[in-house]
Formats: sequence, C-alpha cells, structure tokens
Amino acid sequence: MFELLRPEDLVWLVGVGTTALATIVQKMSSKYKPWSWLAQQFGKAVNKEMMDKLEELEKKVDKLEKIDKRQDEERAEENALEARRRILRFADECRRNEKHSEEYFNNILEDISMYKDYCHEHPLFENEKAVMAMSFIDDVYNHCYKNNDFL
Repeated sequence: MFELLRPEDLVWLVGVGTTALATIVQKMSSKYKPWSWLAQQFGKAVNKEMMDKLEELEKKVDKLEKIDKRQDEERAEENALEARRRILRFADECRRNEKHSEEYFNNILEDISMYKDYCHEHPLFENEKAVMAMSFIDDVYNHCYKNNDFL
C-alpha cells in the first residue's frame, strides 16, 4: 500500500509543503513574512552591484559638496579682502582731497556694508584694518552730502 517514495518525489513534496507553509505564514502572521523576506534578499542580490555604485557615487557627491562649500567660503573671503582694498584706496584718495561722484561714494558704501556683514559673520577674520578708513569715508560722505560737494 505505501510505496517508497523516490527521492525526486520526496523533494517535490517537501518543496510543495514548504511553499504552502510559507504562504500560510505570510497571510496569517503580521510579524513573519517569508515571501517578502525572500523577495527582499533576491532584490539585494540582483541589485548589489548597482547599490555599491550608488554608495560610491553618494560619497563622491558628498566630497564635491564639501569642496564646493570650501570654495564658496574662499570666494567670500576674497570678496571681503577686495572690498577692503577698495575701501582703503578710496579713503586714501579722499585724504588727498580727490573729489568723487555720488555714485562712486554709493558704490564704496555698498562695499563697506558688505565688508561689515562679512566681518560680523566671520569673527575670526581680521577686520580692524579698515575701521578708521570706513569712519573717515562716512565723515567725508556726510560733508559732501551736506554741502552738495560731489564731483
């Protein structure tokens, strides 16, 4: 009555039983999801190379963002230094009694504003080098404005 099962029949029966059991557990359990786990493992295996490349790409993007941020800071500092040079040069011209247009004054006043903002945002930046020049320019501007003495 009971015939001995051939090995291939036994493998087939175990496979069907395992599949049925996994399906029942998947449907009935909220904690254990064997089919979802199996699909996830298969997806990881299939996409491993792409995930590795994506991780490498993310590292490169992070590195580029750090470089970009450093370059932005360097440009901002160079702009502040350039503004300070223009402020000092303008103050020297005023000390030599050179006349300037109101537009030129306004341009220098914008430089002063930008320079002060940069110094305020970067307390370690040496900013004591142009304080007297900026004060002098303000005085000259006020004098020129009151007396309409622009170029």
